[in-house]
Amino acid sequence: MKRNIKKYIILGLSVALGVPTIQSCKKALDINTNPNSPTYSTPELVLPQAMVATAQQVPGFNTYGGRFVGYYATSGGVSGWGDILTYDYATSAFGGLWSGIYNTLTDLDYVVKNTNENSNYKDLNQAAVVLMAYNFANLVDTYNDIPYSEALQGAAFLTPKYDKASDIYVDLAKKLDAAVAYFKANQASDVFKKSDIIFKGNNTSWAKFANTLKLRLVLRAGSKATFANKTIDPIGVITDDVIVQPGFTKIAGKQNPMWNTWAYGADGAAVGTWGTQFIPTPFIMAFFDGSKLSDEARASLFFANGISTNVNQLGNTTNPPVGVAPSAWVMRPASGSISATNYRGYGAIKGPSAGQPLMLGAEGNFLGAEAVVEGLLSGDAKTYFENGIKASYIYLNKNESDVVANGANANTYLENYVAANEGKYLADWSAASTKDQKLEAIITQKYIAMNFLFGHESYNEYRRIGYPKITGSNVAGNAKNNFISTESRSTAPDKNLARLPYPASEFSYNSGNIPVVDKYTSKLFWAK
Repeated sequence: MKRNIKKYIILGLSVALGVPTIQSCKKALDINTNPNSPTYSTPELVLPQAMVATAQQVPGFNTYGGRFVGYYATSGGVSGWGDILTYDYATSAFGGLWSGIYNTLTDLDYVVKNTNENSNYKDLNQAAVVLMAYNFANLVDTYNDIPYSEALQGAAFLTPKYDKASDIYVDLAKKLDAAVAYFKANQASDVFKKSDIIFKGNNTSWAKFANTLKLRLVLRAGSKATFANKTIDPIGVITDDVIVQPGFTKIAGKQNPMWNTWAYGADGAAVGTWGTQFIPTPFIMAFFDGSKLSDEARASLFFANGISTNVNQLGNTTNPPVGVAPSAWVMRPASGSISATNYRGYGAIKGPSAGQPLMLGAEGNFLGAEAVVEGLLSGDAKTYFENGIKASYIYLNKNESDVVANGANANTYLENYVAANEGKYLADWSAASTKDQKLEAIITQKYIAMNFLFGHESYNEYRRIGYPKITGSNVAGNAKNNFISTESRSTAPDKNLARLPYPASEFSYNSGNIPVVDKYTSKLFWAK
């Protein structure tokens, strides 16, 4: 596994390895010391940086997963497409997911190792543990077996072994249990309050976040991992959006990650051609335009032109609608034409100064609903389910300051939504008469809420439980019922990709340990 160690750790090897420093030597050569290249850092400085790095990975994972679960398709005006249409991905595909997460884990590991013996830094230690679990789980859910127990060990393990994915899940759950217990029992220290750019030192929120991450592991693994403790702490799940906000602003290198990926650069120029190349699929639009469910309110928040936004079936390259840059299909101007300064400031892509979510409150509620159905939590599944729908609506109405705008009223929205879909169990909980219908409703509503925000989580849920349900074959004209590309080369029964191949960097640096996998048939350990 290739490691790109941060410069402040490289330069501080003498500190990390316990070698005496030369700070006491005041010789003439000391004038060459560069104050802008520090030889060491501190946990309270590294932790917020690692929080931002974790947030910056989300758009990449969202883009990766959204390709395989029907959130967007190719548009007209651009030739080629290759693996996007065929699913014939090489080892060079999405390599940044692997390297980016391991780089972030290096920083978090630094915090953990440099706070283990200091009781004054216990908050930072446990927060780093929680974020390590978040990042490691993302890797497992993308690649299955990964370097874990021997990872991040520097020269001790230059070619770390690959641990079983189920074993990693079990260990992560154990660490999250300890984090929940700690955060429940302790108030945040002043140093943690200053370093915490997620919950601002609210340890109850950290406990709920850790508890929710554990619940996600337990539900996803099901009976395929032997957890030491499957009990979910009574503190419950996180029901508010988990947002990283270091002070994103319209400055190069400091913009909101989603805005910086899909909208405009700090100089006001449209970013790349992403917005031109992609538009929604008929499959996702069917959950808004009345084909399956009616939801014009959220459609107008997700898509620039609501249910009238152009769509295309993935694989259709014969006169497909042309996209409009930058991402005009998910962005709406305040009035007139969209620009770097003329945008409405809410929806999925809010603006350069918005915070970046790591988890939506909607997901926490939907996990709670599933946990009640499965007997892992007490409470009312209907309440969790409906709160998840409301939380999705509220998040989309948050502005760049993460404050609910537009006079949005979640209770009124839910009442109208259920009434418009009365008798349809995917939206009307009272119409779900069986356990399977309840689970399908929960996961489908999660799929709707995750649209364009957490495509990888929806892809995970589809592989785990088979929802959102696809029916019929992936042929032209069946796009409202099946999101698989008509050009898929996959040999899997559903014609989808089962997993990404391991990245090319691993074949260069750790080839002796890489498991042999088939991208079409080698399922992740928790997959259906």
